[in-house]
Amino acid sequence: MNATLADYFNEIPKLETQGEPQAPRPKTLSKHKTLRPETDIRLWLMTNAPLTFQELVDIRYCLYHGCSRAGYTVKRLDDDKLMLTGRHGSLQIISNKARRFLLWQLRILAREKRWRGALPGRKAFVPPLS
Repeated sequence: MNATLADYFNEIPKLETQGEPQAPRPKTLSKHKTLRPETDIRLWLMTNAPLTFQELVDIRYCLYHGCSRAGYTVKRLDDDKLMLTGRHGSLQIISNKARRFLLWQLRILAREKRWRGALPGRKAFVPPLS
């Protein structure tokens, strides 16, 4: 006579989950936080992105120096807070980290439009072959 594993163990009772209270599920956070329209940098850039290299220079000047230039107006609200107004709307920059993020997004935009490197109209420096 051959013994099987079932001969040595009684049937394992199934746990009843209907009567037991379940632990509440933690709320899942979305990948992207939703921001207010006046503080969403990417949304503001969609309508106010610089169209030329000179506009890019102007907006970066505004962000670095905190003053108005050309089509961009800056109003200081606090030490780190400022209101940047472009062609189609305003953006409230609430911290230095947000300002650096906007500068980083502008750097990416310049790379996509091939404005990175030398200034337009100038010849790039080529070292001699000696």
